[in-house]
Amino acid sequence: MHVTAEAQRKVVLPRRLEKGDRIAVVSPASPLREATALERGIARWEQRGFVVEVLEHARQRFDYPDEDGLAGSDEERLADLQRAFDEPRYRAVICTRGGYGCTRLLPHIAWSKLAADPKPILGYSDITALLAAAWREIGLVSFHGPMLATTKSHAMGAQEEELQSELVSNTSAAPRLESASVAHALSPGVATGRLVGGNLSLVQALIGTRWEIDTRGALLFLEDVGEAPYRVDRMLTQLLQTGMLARCAGVVLGDFHVPRSELASEDPRIVAVFRDRLAELGIPVAYGFAFGHRPRSLTLPFGARARLVADDAAKPARLEILEPCVRP
Repeated sequence: MHVTAEAQRKVVLPRRLEKGDRIAVVSPASPLREATALERGIARWEQRGFVVEVLEHARQRFDYPDEDGLAGSDEERLADLQRAFDEPRYRAVICTRGGYGCTRLLPHIAWSKLAADPKPILGYSDITALLAAAWREIGLVSFHGPMLATTKSHAMGAQEEELQSELVSNTSAAPRLESASVAHALSPGVATGRLVGGNLSLVQALIGTRWEIDTRGALLFLEDVGEAPYRVDRMLTQLLQTGMLARCAGVVLGDFHVPRSELASEDPRIVAVFRDRLAELGIPVAYGFAFGHRPRSLTLPFGARARLVADDAAKPARLEILEPCVRP
């Protein structure tokens, strides 16, 4: 029996979006790689009836000892993010891309205005740090899903449509997840809990910090990109040794394609690592869900209650969202 932290946690739902709402675009991590990708992303949201505003530093590049760099100094990236959180005219915050840099901002974010006027935060990859911090600090349900300017942005129209539908949905029903792939049970069973997690590298990076993800009674969802099997093994081993995995109700694994392989490919070496590290946890575990760094990625509501159904090896595993993720 898993102890759950749900009873002690206040869950905050963002208000659903309406046509005409203004959306703030920020770059809290790495800079844009392709300016046209951002413009395509903006156009898709504008076609749905939203007003999109790219904040002051979102197109910048800051000198940093890595070819990918940072999208502005810490002070500039934080200023955009804080403005997006604080100003009531912005009704959602969408990140341009991930990369690196969000964890540098976490100690300096003020959460009080976002707690008083909650709005959805959208992103994945390095943005995992923001989603996890918003959940830890104020109990905000946010969205692990498509950003505006990833390198595959031209292929993300369909998944953005699904995300937009989720954010403007009638709150009387929970969103449906329509997977573009077949998920498989690794350890059979059924588990219910709040969805927490994101990019495995960031989940690991938050261990020991104020924003470490509380996995008690939760469904931990994980994905990563371009990591060799031994590195995935090493990160999962740390999660095992800290007790994070033992405290989960279940584990939901998304895309983990390895270097020099196609997006959404399934490498048998990664599956072997999953079996070696996770099969003996004694909780339901399933892999192959269509979320992460891949086309047609599912949007997962971070903090929402969900059910993992992986009780029949002959049938695809499935993930069900059990409650609305936005409010009127």
